[in-house]
Amino acid sequence: MMKEENIPELLEDLNERNKELNCLYSVEEVLKDVETEKTEVFNKIIEIIPSGWRYSDICKARLIFDDITVDSPNLKITELKQYSDIIIDGKKRGELQVYYIKPVKQEKGIFLAEERKLITSLSEKIGNYLSYKQLKEYVNSLEQQKTGNIQRSGKEEKLKTWLKEQHLTEAEINHFMKVKISFKKGETICKQGSFSTYIMMLAEGLSKASLESAMEKSFTYKINKPYAFIGLSTLYGDSYYNFSATALVPSTVYLIDRTIFDQIVKTNTKFGHTLMMWYCRNFKLVYSRLGCIANKQAIGRIAETLIYLSEEVFENKIIDNVISRKDIAELAGMSTEGAVRVLSELKKDGTIKTGPRGIEIIDRKLLKTLSLAG
Repeated sequence: MMKEENIPELLEDLNERNKELNCLYSVEEVLKDVETEKTEVFNKIIEIIPSGWRYSDICKARLIFDDITVDSPNLKITELKQYSDIIIDGKKRGELQVYYIKPVKQEKGIFLAEERKLITSLSEKIGNYLSYKQLKEYVNSLEQQKTGNIQRSGKEEKLKTWLKEQHLTEAEINHFMKVKISFKKGETICKQGSFSTYIMMLAEGLSKASLESAMEKSFTYKINKPYAFIGLSTLYGDSYYNFSATALVPSTVYLIDRTIFDQIVKTNTKFGHTLMMWYCRNFKLVYSRLGCIANKQAIGRIAETLIYLSEEVFENKIIDNVISRKDIAELAGMSTEGAVRVLSELKKDGTIKTGPRGIEIIDRKLLKTLSLAG
């Protein structure tokens, strides 16, 4: 049983968690506004942030991004400081700082452990917002450059033919192919937790879709190849990407405004039916991947992963070396070291062979047996 003298401390802790959550939700609401100038958005965030800290009355904040610095009124730079980097595309572009401007009681430390998590979450959300705003500005500039008739390449004509086969009209296809963006190998196509107003269509290349954890671990549940839709779950969801997508090779993506995509789905029933069939196949694959992780041991996971890559992604007995050992480990839901060990055992047994082109499946029947046995 809880001792009566512990109740005030418990209530105090609950009050602090409530403040932190309210702060996080309030900042999220502000970051939904991608039309307002950055400085104005930063000022609103700086106004909210002190409310999430234990000593809100003496808490001040500073937000730095490139050449922009926004401070709380009456900010004093003290040694009672907490900060978190703002990262965009793997590079530090700014910093979120929190200060106490007067001495505080230190029986629990100057800053709570939960406040460390809070400032990290806030800086990540700000980074996602800025990344999205940067993308939106780039898209707008591309649209302004579009003039006259569009001359399409052979690959674009092939994509256009495929879109016609999906029952899209000429006008709808033009909407789908209006904005094209290229990504280098390793670049982030979309980031888990970031705001979305676009559905993306992968036209060239390969990308992986991953669920990221706070412990910097990833579970890759799918490899996307042309012509996959990325971010379809945000169409009627909460407007945030629930996964991250990364280019495995140089890739080309078309951005389709979510509102326009929604209108096409509602008015073009044949395309809507085709899209639903694709969506169901996609979920079947996801369920299969989750079942593999939940029910199979290491060798069964690796065997099923290799079969998936061979049959579904490359449609070849050779799994191209663009898929790294780390990628295989993330698909199998295990450590890279564990995946390498199992692959070595399969190679020693003659089930697979490795070479400059990648991993070659020698004994597919045995590999499927290992997958079924789990």
